[in-house]
Amino acid sequence: MAASPPLRHVAMLPFMAKGHAMPLLHLAHLLLGRRLASAVSFFTTPRNAPFIRAGLAGAGAGAAVVELPFPSEQDAPQSTDELPSSTSLVDFVTAVAALQPAFADALAKIEPRPDLLVHDGFLRWAKDIADELGMPRLVTLGFGGFATYVNRAVTTHRPHARVSSPSERFPVHGVPDLRLTKADLNPPFDDPEPSGPHWDLICKNRISMYSSRGIIVNSFHELESIYIDLWNREFDVKMWPIGPLCLAASEPAVQTKDDHEISEWLDSRLAMGRPVLYVAFGSQAELSRAQLEEIAVGLDSSGVDFLWVVRSKWLNPDDRFNQRFGDRGKVVEGFINQLGVLGHKSVKGFFTHCGWNSVLESITMGVPILAFPMAAEQKLNAKFVVDVIHVGLRVRPKEDASKGGSGVVMGGDVQALARELILGEEGKRAAARAGELSMSSRKTMDIGGSSFENLARMVQEVSETHANNGE
Repeated sequence: MAASPPLRHVAMLPFMAKGHAMPLLHLAHLLLGRRLASAVSFFTTPRNAPFIRAGLAGAGAGAAVVELPFPSEQDAPQSTDELPSSTSLVDFVTAVAALQPAFADALAKIEPRPDLLVHDGFLRWAKDIADELGMPRLVTLGFGGFATYVNRAVTTHRPHARVSSPSERFPVHGVPDLRLTKADLNPPFDDPEPSGPHWDLICKNRISMYSSRGIIVNSFHELESIYIDLWNREFDVKMWPIGPLCLAASEPAVQTKDDHEISEWLDSRLAMGRPVLYVAFGSQAELSRAQLEEIAVGLDSSGVDFLWVVRSKWLNPDDRFNQRFGDRGKVVEGFINQLGVLGHKSVKGFFTHCGWNSVLESITMGVPILAFPMAAEQKLNAKFVVDVIHVGLRVRPKEDASKGGSGVVMGGDVQALARELILGEEGKRAAARAGELSMSSRKTMDIGGSSFENLARMVQEVSETHANNGE
């Protein structure tokens, strides 16, 4: 008779954002597929539940979704997709704390009783509920090891308090070869004396994180060993690199009409020997009309074929780009099968905002990156991509009064760097390095690989500690 899985039932509470939920959906597939858990239940809001259910397709009978009634106005946002602006994020994180009573009630009643809770770091109130039930917790942050360590080291040691300008370089504790500038950090980490609602939220989230059984990192040791090892030496809460979790998914399936059309278009580029630049800036990015126009002009004049995913919120009804680029540029709206696109043989570069999921998926598929960071830890991810692991190039905004102020990436730079990434020598070197890391990423998830073994050890450690404490 086969042994029972180490974990009977895992409860997952993802933040209501696609980029935060997707790695946990992939983790659920891994836990069930490798028989490390008998069941996995996701807890989420009603309007976010369809996305979670779709992500669990194929995971088997052990996967379930529990909808938590949202105790607020009928039209209140239930996911970040529904936020009017990214400036509403901190308010939304605060608002979803209203789910706490419903989550506590659902978690206490669900059978069998979960022996592990995995929750997003934004949802710090899950700590109190798990503590009351005697349930061990693991926390996910949505960052890689580099950004997680650097942000913590910078706020602990404050090396940027001694510089006189945003462009002056400073060292990072524990990493003698790394130099940053304030411009490499997003608020509030760029301020040596941070304050305000965002910083208060970070401090409160850290308390929840440091009292957990560990941090799940969607990365692999071979990619970020320096930063993961530094973290595990210097801080009490352990970092567990168990990715790339996107490789837990089965071969990407075509799911929508857009996916069919995209696949056919990419096939046609491959047949004609025309390499494609994939362009996508995530589900939360906000781009001005001036910035959209500069990107459009740059892509159009680059001579490179491209597939560009845009968001309807960026455009007015009469503003669509669909017919603008002829057969050389395909523009689609909405949420598409990004991993499938990056895995297509015609795609030779990725123009991205450098969200960690996108960076890791690009590395996993061996596709070099043109980095255009916008928010959160994306500037650090871009630094990592370009200057640490050398798998990409960086496009930077410039002052331009005619475009309505500063911070606009110019069309000429997009044109030049798109061509260099796809056709130039720097792009070829980045592609070669990305190919090496792609092979490494697949080995790490195979039997005996570091992420394969880390996941087993993490589960075993949690289950043994749980049992030894009589919890």
